[in-house]
Amino acid sequence: MRRTLNSVLLLYIIMAIPSYELVIDLWQSDRYYAQMMHTSGVVSIFLLGLSLTVTPALMLVKHLPISIALGRWLLPRRRHFGLGSFYYASLHLVHYIRQVDDLEVVAYEALDYELTIGWLAFLIFAALALTSNNASQKYLKTKWKHLHRLTYLGTALTFAHWLLFDFFLDQALTWLAVLVVIKATHIAIYHNRKTA
Repeated sequence: MRRTLNSVLLLYIIMAIPSYELVIDLWQSDRYYAQMMHTSGVVSIFLLGLSLTVTPALMLVKHLPISIALGRWLLPRRRHFGLGSFYYASLHLVHYIRQVDDLEVVAYEALDYELTIGWLAFLIFAALALTSNNASQKYLKTKWKHLHRLTYLGTALTFAHWLLFDFFLDQALTWLAVLVVIKATHIAIYHNRKTA
């Protein structure tokens, strides 16, 4: 049982389940485009939020008996949640490019500020995904941590991209509020411990 719970392969299989229709639609093209974009975007943000929640959550339960076991399970998987998020962001982009079906139009539309912001967010997370491995961490040393702090900029750009399109605005604001509360809690706990 413990071996199953610790399986990274199982974690990736679970994260990939919502992508079934997204991948199938790339061949069949019989699903509603807006739904494919919404699903890929929301799941990407969910996994991104999960990766950002790990540290604050562990700080909140630090004094509970479960904290050590929870930390040992969550911390190594924070990177996997981020990679899962990038996978769905990539599907989001692929569905958009397939829908437009003209790379010149894609390049032209990228100049629209709401899409420019989306492209910038994607490029940031692409760089983070490519360096989310032990070899890059060892090679970059202290620069690796500075690079991966761009996660917060990428997250802000992602929400700006979503809000500017004004689709499912209530969902976007809800997700944004949750992440702001999580980060504010993280900062407050860190500041209190530093002051103490």
